[in-house]
Amino acid sequence: MITFEHVGKRYGGRFEALSNIDFHMTRGEMVFLTGHSGAGKSSLLRLIMLLERPSRGRVLVAGHDLAGLHASQVPFYRRQIGVVFQDHQLLFDRSIYANVALPLEIQGVEPRDIARRVRAALDKVGLLHREKALPIELSGGEQQRVGIARAVVNKPALLLADEPTGNLDPQLSVDIMTLFEDFNRIGTTVVVASHDLALIARLRHRVLRLRDGRLVADQEAA
Repeated sequence: MITFEHVGKRYGGRFEALSNIDFHMTRGEMVFLTGHSGAGKSSLLRLIMLLERPSRGRVLVAGHDLAGLHASQVPFYRRQIGVVFQDHQLLFDRSIYANVALPLEIQGVEPRDIARRVRAALDKVGLLHREKALPIELSGGEQQRVGIARAVVNKPALLLADEPTGNLDPQLSVDIMTLFEDFNRIGTTVVVASHDLALIARLRHRVLRLRDGRLVADQEAA
């Protein structure tokens, strides 16, 4: 599903965020990406999302070399990926329903299909009953669940999360990670960047550990 071959990423000609990264993820796998702040976790995710291009090496997703994608193909490619951010990135002047519907509206999905898919996504994260609420009315954990619903409303093959529990207490963090496991069980490939080593150890999935832009450990699930 995801392959990095001798990937490096340098910014401004000096700072090397990633150096000689090699790994392969199979379809349907769930992997944690961990390391200290500045280790390169976000840079790696940005390469997968095609928000950045590698300075050297190859990134392949679903068998496609991302270097070969024309600019006109990038929006379609990104629609196959769901992304969850630490700060939710919700629109606070729109309802929960409208926030989750936004990706489908951008794609031009029929309103009837939007309603069905949005409510199914909200139901999966336990927030169907709050569809008319504004984000400000929800707790931090609930806001993160809305972000997850928005990320999966397209039924993406790949789900990426960048420090999704960074602002949550331990129990809410467990609840959010359990949601990612639920989506993984139905076949979604999941990559979660997190520095919560205690929680990662409890969940028993493969762990890729970065240090100063290098992959220093690839630990299989226990």
